[in-house]
This record gives sequence, structure tokens and C-alpha cells, in this order.
Amino acid sequence: MPERIVPERIVPEPAVTVLVTGANGFLGRRVVRAAACAGHDVLALVRPGATPAAELVDDRVEVVRGDLRVDGTWQGAAAAADAVVHLAAATSGDLATQVAGTVRATEQLLAAVDPSALDRFVHVSSFSVYDADALATGDVLDERSPLEADPSRRDAYTATKLFQERLVREAFAAHPERLVVLRPGMIFGPGHDWAWGAALTLGAHAAVVIAPHAPMPVVYVDDCADAVVAALGSSAAGGRTIDLVDDDLPTHVGLARLGRRLGRAPGIARPVPWTVASGLGRLVATIDRRWFAGRARLPEVLASARLAARWKPRRYDNTLAHELLDWSPSVGIHEGARRTASGAAR
Repeated sequence: MPERIVPERIVPEPAVTVLVTGANGFLGRRVVRAAACAGHDVLALVRPGATPAAELVDDRVEVVRGDLRVDGTWQGAAAAADAVVHLAAATSGDLATQVAGTVRATEQLLAAVDPSALDRFVHVSSFSVYDADALATGDVLDERSPLEADPSRRDAYTATKLFQERLVREAFAAHPERLVVLRPGMIFGPGHDWAWGAALTLGAHAAVVIAPHAPMPVVYVDDCADAVVAALGSSAAGGRTIDLVDDDLPTHVGLARLGRRLGRAPGIARPVPWTVASGLGRLVATIDRRWFAGRARLPEVLASARLAARWKPRRYDNTLAHELLDWSPSVGIHEGARRTASGAAR
């Protein structure tokens, strides 16, 4: 396949017209920039009334106004696109809010496109869909790992992301080669620092770090965007599910210390071993079941299933991202941490 060299990229021909949903978001704006840099024409879907991010101001980018939850002119843009990158999802709010922003929005988008006519549909899912309890401490989490079987143990985000993935797979069941599902870990970058690895902060002087020496499955936002764009043109990736994490993962305490050196993380890291944290989580879960019928509203660090999903020590594998997308992180976590600390995207 012939290739054309563009600044900071070597990208395959031919360029296509790509609809990016959630284009104004944290990852979306970087995907738009990376796609335009790769020579694609981008239809950037932005909510009505929102101010487009600076990355959306480009000769190759057309801003499309619309709300996926309701009919609108955006449907014509979706039907006209050669490819779709689906990023739009609700990340907060109650179950009804997230069902509307994630599930209903995806149903509307899938109704507006023809799976048999698209060159590629890249769906960006999440590590949240995995079942943390199905893996023992220290096991490898990869694309073959079981999905969460009981999302009611977790939260609305997990439930709606699982449903969203199912909808997309069903829509492309007859054309699986046109679909790529990407599951990023914790997308890290300016404004999204994941508390620099801390579970709790104790004023300005200390931070509680659970499972301090466990790897933290992070990927820098620009590296994630590059993988999304690579998925648009990779024939090898068709029909596959691909996890995205950095090559050189920091530990929880390592990121906390890095953040402190950069002047961003609060205080000294106070480690709490996983055995202690998980034991407390199980105790609280037992009390919740017996006294509150499992309905207590618990913070993440006390809710056993959510605690395991976020903090349980595991190993991670990004082999498929390297092999199928020809992807390697170009920024990485150390440079990404510097950019995050300074608030600079580049």
C-alpha cells in the first residue's frame, strides 16, 4: 500500500472522510487532530451550542452540529461518511442519564449508517467492561479476559459501555471486518491525571495509594488518538478487539512520586497493600448485604467490585496493538506526565 509522509506521521493511502462523534471531548479533539494530520477529511460532531476546541479549527475539519440522542442534520453527515470513529458516551450521571448519552446515542448513530457501505467503524470502548474478579491477582488482562457478567455490582458507566459494545457488534455481525473495537485503559493527559495514582488525598501533605507496586494501565491521550487513527486504515485490525496501554506502565506509587516531582501530586504517598484494601472492601460488602440489602452508596475505595476493577494488581498486554495497528506510543508516560503537569497538550 503506498504511503505519504506528513508531519510526524507516515500514513497509508487513501484518505477517507471520517465522522468523529464526541469530537469536542478530551480524546475526541486529539483524534480529530490526528486524523486531519494523517490526511483524512473529518466531520467533527459537536453538541449544539458548544464552542469547538482549537483542534477542530483546520482546513480538513468540518464541524457538524448535532445531538446523537435526537434526529437532526447530523444523520446526513453520518450517512455520507466513509468511516466512523465512535467516541461519544456519557461518563457521569445516573443510569438514566448514561443510558440516554451512551446507549440511545449509539442506537441512533447505528440507524444512520449502513454497515455494509462503511470502510471502517472504530468503536472506542473501555477497560471498564472487563470482570476484575474473574482474574486472580497478578494475572494478565488482555482481549481474551472475561467481560463483567453482573454490571449491577459496578456502576452505570460499566453497564452502559457493555450495552453499547453489544449494540455495535450486533450491527456489524454480517460485516465484522468493517468493525474495530478499541479498549483503552486509563487515558492520561492534561486535565485527566487520575489523581496521579492516589486513591485518596489527605490534605496537602499525603495521599493514600492502594496496591502501590501494581502496574497502572495508562495510555497518554495523544498516543491513544494515534491508535484510533491507525485503526481506520489497518486491514489486519478488521473484526478485532484491541486493548490500548503504554509500553512502560508506571506503578501507582511510581506515578504518585512522579507527580510529586513535577509539583502536581499532593504530599507523600502512603501505601496501602492490596490485601488490606481488598479485605476491607469484602468486609464492607458483607455489611452492605446484611444490613442494607446491597443498596448502600459506597465510594469506590470501599465498594468491593469497583475497588477490584480499579486497583486489583494485574499485568497488561498491548501486543495486538503493536501487531495489528503497527502502533507504538510516541509520547509515552514520562513525557506525557510532564505535559499533563504543565497543562500543555504538546
